[in-house]
Amino acid sequence: MPHVPLPKPYVRIFPFCVRNHVFASRSVHFLMPMKPWLLIAFLSFSFAGCSDKSTKSESPETPLSIEANPGSAMYEHSEPASFQLLKKDSTQGWQYRTDETTYKVVYVALEGKDTQHYIAKYRTLTDGATGLESQTRSIQISLSSLDNPGKTLLTAKHDCDELTLNARNFQTVKHGCCGSLDEVKLYDYQNRLIIEGDSKLIPAEVPNQFTFYLSFQAGGPDTTTIGTVHLSYSSAETYHIQVKASKPASENCGPVVPALSLRSTSKKDSYNEGLSQYDLWSLEHSTSPEQVNGLTIRANFDCDPAIGLIEIPIINGRPFGKADKNQVYWVKGK
Repeated sequence: MPHVPLPKPYVRIFPFCVRNHVFASRSVHFLMPMKPWLLIAFLSFSFAGCSDKSTKSESPETPLSIEANPGSAMYEHSEPASFQLLKKDSTQGWQYRTDETTYKVVYVALEGKDTQHYIAKYRTLTDGATGLESQTRSIQISLSSLDNPGKTLLTAKHDCDELTLNARNFQTVKHGCCGSLDEVKLYDYQNRLIIEGDSKLIPAEVPNQFTFYLSFQAGGPDTTTIGTVHLSYSSAETYHIQVKASKPASENCGPVVPALSLRSTSKKDSYNEGLSQYDLWSLEHSTSPEQVNGLTIRANFDCDPAIGLIEIPIINGRPFGKADKNQVYWVKGK
């Protein structure tokens, strides 16, 4: 077909803006009468629209600091999330993988610093299946200050189902599967393990001074080990007392977990139900673990009368007053 020129009163317009990501979904020619002055105004408006929207970050993974008003700033950071269906079989059902990133503002005290606000970035990777009770998950945290959000101050990565940032430490929880107990661990902000235990950790606070922790872990390297009682003041000062018996514990106990508690000779000391911790006001002037006295750790194995109740006195901050970090307690009469 021979080319037929358009009449002069008509123009061909292609709305197209590369930087603004505005494209025609198909090739369309718009034919309309338009006066020269109106055409110039329309084109000027279109290019201005492209220029305004191009100020947004073109790379969402790159931190962008934008001056909003004099004396104030806005920080923006984002990362992609994903969900994958991997495969399906008759045993595990649908197998899948998720990759998620979330952000929070937290109030914590990093090593050698006062308590202040930080940006916490959580990246969570999960492999699961619809036919399984358990899952495999890793959580990575990155902390940066509000004054300099582009600089990472701390990074830690753990295989766990939950990770909670506390004021002076952080806790991880790996959920038990098929009747097993949760694994709970506490770390300082240099990523050093403070204490670990089954199901829960028990804090005991000396007000305005320091906090120490108690826990229990069932099982051990041989059949004579019922479990281990842990007492920890810090990552560098932790005591482990293996509870042993000449015969294995009753099979009715399942994993053998005692009711763990702390007893004091002073009426000033009590258990705070709201905070789930012991408040040791009788020791409020004690500035170091060596000054901790008048306390006894009690482990009540009520599921197995043959083990019963065991007591571990704390003398000068140490179990039985002994400096050994690894100790053994043999259950009598079993």
